[in-house]
Amino acid sequence: MLVRVSSLSDLEEKKPRKFSINGIEVVIVRVGDKVFAIEAYCPHKGRNLEYGEVEGYKIRCDLHGYEYSLENGELIFNPYGKTSGWYFSPNLRIYKVEIKGKDIFIQI
Repeated sequence: MLVRVSSLSDLEEKKPRKFSINGIEVVIVRVGDKVFAIEAYCPHKGRNLEYGEVEGYKIRCDLHGYEYSLENGELIFNPYGKTSGWYFSPNLRIYKVEIKGKDIFIQI
């Protein structure tokens, strides 16, 4: 289902913003002329990614420093270098974005 989230003018460049759509919380990020929609919470330990730092097309969780691609949700950087136990993090869920006029829609 395609759902309107907000207007492009509601977003600041590289400033993540959280929205709740039909009970699903997502973070929307604008980088240049691209807009990304990701799950709202870091898959590592659940930190709100609205507080994450955006650099290029990646977002860094401000709690432990895990970095994920905004384009495909893949884990780019694990600051601990370990892949099991407490250190494990699955990839970040992303949502398909469509821009119609000046409005942002996502597929949920």
